[in-house]
This record gives sequence, C-alpha cells and structure tokens, in this order.
Amino acid sequence: MRVLLTGSTGFIGRRLLTKIIEEEGLHVRLLVRNKKAVSEQLAQRVESVEGDAFDTETLKNALRGIDVCYYFLHSLNVENYKQKDKELAQSFINIAEEMGVRRIIYLGGLGREEPTTSEHLLSRLETGNILSSSTKVQTIWFRAGVIIGSGSASFEIIRNLTEKLPVMTTPRSFQTPFLWTEELEI
Repeated sequence: MRVLLTGSTGFIGRRLLTKIIEEEGLHVRLLVRNKKAVSEQLAQRVESVEGDAFDTETLKNALRGIDVCYYFLHSLNVENYKQKDKELAQSFINIAEEMGVRRIIYLGGLGREEPTTSEHLLSRLETGNILSSSTKVQTIWFRAGVIIGSGSASFEIIRNLTEKLPVMTTPRSFQTPFLWTEELEI
C-alpha cells in the first residue's frame, strides 16, 4: 500500500510518521515544503515530494500512485486562511480523484456551524466537508478538541499563557455548556 503523509513536521504528523514507517508493506511518501527538513536517516526509509501544497503540479506528483493519504494541512499562519483552506481542500480532493486515491484520512476540530463558532473551527469544518464531498474518494474524518502534548503549538501557547497569567477569568460572552460523561471525585 502506498501512503502519503502531509504535515509530517507537525505535532501529529511527526508521531504518526514514526508509527507508519515501522509497518510492513507500506511505501511512505511525504509532502514537505523543504526536503532539508527530512533527516538523512529518514530519507532512506521514505520518499519525499518537495513543494507547496497550493501548487497543482506538486499535488499531482505527491498524490500520483497513492492509495491512502493523511491530510494534515492547515493555512492558519497566512492571511485569509479560511479561504485558503477551502481552496486547498478543493484542489486536493479534485487531484486525489484524478490520481485515483482511494481514501483520505482527515483530522479536524470539534464544533458545529453556529454563530458563535470561531473562524478557526469553521475553517476546519469547511475543510472536512469539502474533503468528504467526493463520491470517488472515501474520507475518514476524525474530529478532536485541542490536542495538547509537549511540543505541540497548543501546548506551547497554553504553557506560555499560564506562565504569564496564572489566574484568568473568562468573559461572560463565553457560554460553552459543559457536558460530563462521568462523575468526578475531588
């Protein structure tokens, strides 16, 4: 089976990569912005396609011959990221169909389309909807809240915030209901 991993330098991608390169019978390809980010040791075990995911030819080269793709792409660090994420997801699914990809595995965020939903979560939902719109490529859409682990962007933001603001109150406009699935003992 031929697997493409996008976002392999991110928190989740790095951890997933260490697991999938150990699997027998998998040919792993990475889509990376810069091949220099791939260590020599890793480069001997995986194939890398260098380029910008917004470039059609780069996506064709990355997706050609792939069976399963992990979609960990996000444009959060660019202006107008919500629109960019929609464009990227649409281009990706179109090219995945053209290249005969069978399955995309996407990790998105929790939430629903509501007036109070953040732009970031709306972007994650729109991306998932676009990737799931294909009748030719199956999309498995995992949804998770903030993923916190040492080294993740979320962890570093929260760590930095708690160092500067050890106590913080939330504004009254935050009206998120809490749902408990089990009783807590204190």
